[in-house]
Amino acid sequence: MPSIEKRGETYRIMVSLGYNMEGKQIRKTTTYKPPKNVSENKAEKLATAFAYEFEKKCMGMTNFDENMRFSELVEWYFQQIAPHKLKEKTLLTNIYLMENYVLPYIGHLKLKDITTARIDEMLNYLHREGKTSKYYIMKDPSLLEDGMRRPASRKAGVELNTIKRAARGEHISKTTAEKIASAFGKSLNEMFVEEERPKEERGIESTSIARVRTATSAIFNTALKKDIIWKNPVVHATSPRGSQKERDFLDADQCKQLLGYLDELDNPNVRVGLATLIYTGMRSGELCGLHWKDVDLEKGTIYVRYTLYRADGQYKLSTPKTKSSLRVIAIPAELKTILKEHKDWQDKRIEELGSKWKDRGAVVTGLEGEYISGGYLNSTLKKITRKYDLPDISVHDLRHANASLLINAGVPVKFISEHLGHSNTKTTEDIYAHVYSSTAEKVASAISDALEGMI
Repeated sequence: MPSIEKRGETYRIMVSLGYNMEGKQIRKTTTYKPPKNVSENKAEKLATAFAYEFEKKCMGMTNFDENMRFSELVEWYFQQIAPHKLKEKTLLTNIYLMENYVLPYIGHLKLKDITTARIDEMLNYLHREGKTSKYYIMKDPSLLEDGMRRPASRKAGVELNTIKRAARGEHISKTTAEKIASAFGKSLNEMFVEEERPKEERGIESTSIARVRTATSAIFNTALKKDIIWKNPVVHATSPRGSQKERDFLDADQCKQLLGYLDELDNPNVRVGLATLIYTGMRSGELCGLHWKDVDLEKGTIYVRYTLYRADGQYKLSTPKTKSSLRVIAIPAELKTILKEHKDWQDKRIEELGSKWKDRGAVVTGLEGEYISGGYLNSTLKKITRKYDLPDISVHDLRHANASLLINAGVPVKFISEHLGHSNTKTTEDIYAHVYSSTAEKVASAISDALEGMI
């Protein structure tokens, strides 16, 4: 039963939703203000009716209608629906997208007022000026000297790579700056300077727009299934077309060059990690979540069972992206040698560090056994490609390089799809259409060369 307390001209309503895992009571509160010029008795009845409707909503039992605001729908969706449908990483990402991009634009609107044209306006606005116009730079980067960075990363719940960027005086978001300042027991303004973002850097890229659109559409689709609305306004919205950047890929020769450059790296974990991505086509999260118990060096197989992600300042393991991502990958002979040598190195490292070693059982780790982030691998790869004038690629592009090598070698698409963990061959064909196209041209050219002079 809801609690109703009169406070001046308004009523404070509180609903108890039981207790959490720590034994703390979960409460939801709201305020109701009766219409003017109604009697006190009538006001109490209206407040009571409102309180019971609020209780139903909190329990996930209310019959919503199109007069509710989008922000209310989002709150209900993330409390009652999303935790049962989405993995934690996806859930946290979607909450971030709603809070930072969608709610500021349409959160205040009633559902009946959110049309396809309104979604078009939102997507176009995000494409032009969706990023916050401000960013933050650290006043005194010496606070994050080498010995302070890892502890600050753990305390703030921020990636070590982001801490390093702040220490170099690079700009970071307000949310990240607040976390770092809080870890030092300081206010945002004490540690950081706010700066204006150049106008040309304010727009969101089309790939990010697609993520925003997908997350928003999922919420409207749920409302549609629950008979809250009669159509999803996102379905027929037109996403803005960004300037399509030609994607850079490594060819076979460049892959060989990169493997040679990896030998110069001091950190064996990064060296082995990047080499494994080239040879296997694994996703970086799958690599970072790979454990020795899932590697059979005798049979030459890797069983992909986990992906690593970071939430609430901690590394966590989850199942891979799709069911088909749970797969067995054959280890090429060269990689088998690399992994055997790495296992020997890691065993010696464990013996040297003793109790200091954090035994996660992972193949690629930090220097003291903790999980390593894909972001760290990515930043190291960027340094190598810049140094040796290779294409500007990310760790995910090593997966594309692996696929391209297989396609050009004539491996059937079914095997490539299973190797990469795609849900079906169409996904593989769509993603690598440009590679298949260039391969087809080579085939046609080869036939022409073979039959030259026949006509």
